[in-house]
Amino acid sequence: MQWLITLETENDLIVTCRLMNVFRRKGMKITTLAMATRPHCFSMMAVLDSPEGDIEHLFNFLRGMEGVERVSYYQHQTSADASFVFLDADAETSRVADVLNTFPGSKLIFASHGKYLLEIPAESRRKAVAPAFGMPEFLPFACIKSVQTASSAVMVAGQA
Repeated sequence: MQWLITLETENDLIVTCRLMNVFRRKGMKITTLAMATRPHCFSMMAVLDSPEGDIEHLFNFLRGMEGVERVSYYQHQTSADASFVFLDADAETSRVADVLNTFPGSKLIFASHGKYLLEIPAESRRKAVAPAFGMPEFLPFACIKSVQTASSAVMVAGQA
């Protein structure tokens, strides 16, 4: 099953190195990985192939890891219930524009080196799901769990 994990870390590359080691030790098959730097943190997004039990374990491990400030994981969905879209557009930014036009009101959550995560509002999903699902670089996801551990540890249940 395909999963998408997003996380933010302290602005220290050693945390990123530890994360890569965790992915390796836990046997995660990473199909896509993107990282971006922000003034106060690093953001990372990975698409993984893994059984559900392994992802739940990885999520719980990562949220307790020192230096990790926010972790979310998303399950691949092939229905209109998917509220997030991962787009692997490489250098072709017109693909992102096509998706944003197809789903008005969408928000860009993550962008790095041609890898994008967009949040699609429910009203847009109802109108034009079929054409977008035909794009090979388009993967729809539903958020399962998200946690911020920096200042206020709040667990938010995702939409499923």
